[in-house]
Amino acid sequence: MGQIFLYVAIMSFGAILAKKKMIPQSIKKRLGTFQSISLFILLGTMGYKIGIDDSLLANFKIIGKQSVIFALCTAGGSVLFTYLCFMGIKTLSSKNKEGVK
Repeated sequence: MGQIFLYVAIMSFGAILAKKKMIPQSIKKRLGTFQSISLFILLGTMGYKIGIDDSLLANFKIIGKQSVIFALCTAGGSVLFTYLCFMGIKTLSSKNKEGVK
């Protein structure tokens, strides 16, 4: 639980620095590269941890099915929510235009 607070604190600190424009332009230019390198390190570390865990590999079929179902439901729910929000905004926008006439 403590790690989550640490992650939130670090992200909040970065957001505050960005909001107050305290991040130098030289660092901003390299943020994409830094994010990619960090992501590759994270994926490599996760792959290593998965590879050395025998119980995880033994249950890989079950975990894989659950992961696919979760990913499909998450993506489908996101698309549906976005569509509903878009349609709601579109409806409100058309009602506002009618009221202006």
